[in-house]
Amino acid sequence: MTVTARGSKGQIGFCFETTYGQTPVSPNGILLPINSETLSAKQNIIEPATITGRRDPVRPGRGNIDVSGGLVVPIQEIPIGYLLAAMFGAPTTTGTGAPYTHVFKVNDDMPSFLVERQLPDAGAYFLYNGCKVSKFSMELGGDGELTGSIDIIGATETVNAASFDSSLTSTASNKFSNFQGSVEEGGAASAIIVSASLNIDFGLDGDYYAIGGQGTRAGIAEGLVQVSGSIRAFFKNKTLLDKAINDTTSSLKLKLTNGTHSLEFFMEEVIYERNSPGISGSKGILIELPYRAFYQSGVGNSVIVATLINSQASYTTA
Repeated sequence: MTVTARGSKGQIGFCFETTYGQTPVSPNGILLPINSETLSAKQNIIEPATITGRRDPVRPGRGNIDVSGGLVVPIQEIPIGYLLAAMFGAPTTTGTGAPYTHVFKVNDDMPSFLVERQLPDAGAYFLYNGCKVSKFSMELGGDGELTGSIDIIGATETVNAASFDSSLTSTASNKFSNFQGSVEEGGAASAIIVSASLNIDFGLDGDYYAIGGQGTRAGIAEGLVQVSGSIRAFFKNKTLLDKAINDTTSSLKLKLTNGTHSLEFFMEEVIYERNSPGISGSKGILIELPYRAFYQSGVGNSVIVATLINSQASYTTA
């Protein structure tokens, strides 16, 4: 007999919603591979200032409910497409057979979805409805496991005794690894970049609390998408630094390739923050340049374009 629910037995269910905040009548859920998960619902206790003629306080009130947290996920070939669809909406897909090419771009709207934390040891299933991706980040390079971090905000939490979907589909597939990565800077393959980070902030407004909503978010509005990060490179010459000094528009493509399958993030228009290298010791000198992506006239018509090539025929958000 176990004394506590075990994380090793836990699973994460995921499903797009057809109506914000509501579980679909006929859900088509998947099992989402994760390394960790921190979603929770928090509701503050509001201390009253009521005077009653006694020094004893009256019963406190309750504030709004904040559903938020995050996922750390391995970058796997199939499930990453569902997460990209959650960030950008359904992709444009081409191909009459595997491999298929899925292209994701910034859209006016983002789909909502539900996340379910399954703890069968405790007979508890935590269902979070009305969720949207607030932020995404990943770092390419190094010798560790390649993962992505996803920040989520949502509307409601319900603790159930059974899953919302008794037949969740497994999406486990091959992982992309750091050694499969490549970087193109300014349209040319680079052999001097040591690491590259990517941060996408979807500019969500989580303050949509309406009277009569029982303290839950009535909606989540989308704002400006901000794409940023940094590259760390061997300081072989002044080429990259000169781009930062001269405010030169460049481009960045971060790509992972496993045979005929691949995942790439292309930022067609970027500028670098000026950041001169120092001498930290007797070893090789590195330069780190933060960057900011933007859209002005790029033919991709999006501040960032994600292209996923895999064996999945389609990714729908309904």
